[in-house]
Amino acid sequence: MKKALAVASLFAIIGPLVTTQYAVAATKKTHKAKHRHVRSYKDEAPMAIANAKDAPVEAPKETSWLDNVSGYVTLTSNYLFRGISQSRNLPATQGSLTYSFPVGFYLNMWGSSVRFDSTPNAHSEIDTVGGYHNTIGENFTYDLNLARYNYPGARLSNYNEFNSLFNYYFLQAQYSYTANAYGTHTIGRYYNAGINYAIPSNYLFNIEDISFLALFGHSDLAAAAGNSYNDYNVTISKKIKFLNIAAQWTSTDGRQKASPIDGSMITGVLTANF
Repeated sequence: MKKALAVASLFAIIGPLVTTQYAVAATKKTHKAKHRHVRSYKDEAPMAIANAKDAPVEAPKETSWLDNVSGYVTLTSNYLFRGISQSRNLPATQGSLTYSFPVGFYLNMWGSSVRFDSTPNAHSEIDTVGGYHNTIGENFTYDLNLARYNYPGARLSNYNEFNSLFNYYFLQAQYSYTANAYGTHTIGRYYNAGINYAIPSNYLFNIEDISFLALFGHSDLAAAAGNSYNDYNVTISKKIKFLNIAAQWTSTDGRQKASPIDGSMITGVLTANF
């Protein structure tokens, strides 16, 4: 019931974004494999036979499609994408819904409020994403997806992008490709690498659930989509039950020449997960 209410609330946030104009987004997440010890018949046979008459018959557990739904709602002081503000350095509200299939495939919808000087009619961004994620061994995960970035009110800016993300222990890397970067009909590539590390509590006076992220990115763009540039991201976050609080520093090398929305910035992010 709680998840159903959370999903309904999120649609109440994303709904106005979709109906007033389109939007962009993407989320991705990886999952660690769950392992279990398989015991043989010999391990349990005597106990099972002895208790067979007394064991109660359990009713089948009821399941719902909502069990495969996850999402979050975010309030951020600045919506940043690859080092550049998508909200003119102003706060933004965001939301995400993901439906996960048992075999690793998933569908995602992500929405955010946006503000652009070049496209004043775009007030929202909605991303629709379809992908596949899996784990190899215990420590290597990957995510392959195709994202559609939609900007209602500025449909000429809509474009598709293929994304690949890889994690090995605390190392992280990403490669993205589009044939229509920011709606300019030119090829764009994005490379990203760094660390995503869950800090052990004994390193921080027994404070648990703190993560550290440090990434270096490079956007390889044609002149029509802007100059190629580098971006930097350092984030520290703390999980408190279903909430996640983060402080983020981002910057670029300035080659995009998009001042003041591409400079060094400190951003606060509050996320509620369900």
